[in-house]
Amino acid sequence: MIKLCYKEYDYKLNLAACKAFFDATGKDLPYTLMRYLEACRATHGMDSLERLRHFFGIESFEVISKLFHCVIKQEDKSIPLAEIQDAMYRVSWMPSDEDDSELCEPWPLVVVVLATEVNEYYSKLNKKKVDI
Repeated sequence: MIKLCYKEYDYKLNLAACKAFFDATGKDLPYTLMRYLEACRATHGMDSLERLRHFFGIESFEVISKLFHCVIKQEDKSIPLAEIQDAMYRVSWMPSDEDDSELCEPWPLVVVVLATEVNEYYSKLNKKKVDI
């Protein structure tokens, strides 16, 4: 579940999402997520503001909005890119101290959560190719 600006979005990372992301950005979706995992490990021990600043510098708002949109539209094609961008803009500042802060975290932290979920999914996936 991607949580942006008090709204939860179902998502699916599949080949169609990867192709759509590449067509929209010229970038590889799994590699982009891996860069956030790598940054999460590399910034371990830094204070939260330093880590957040580092995460903001990995990819642009524009690229990440397309990443979110590509994986979300695999579950709900009615969600426009403008909705994702508006939600990201509204949560593009500091983390919140509110009780429901997981619903309004800055978008780079949402990417880190997404990358972690995808990593967990792939680590449990049976990678054996099946004949079609």
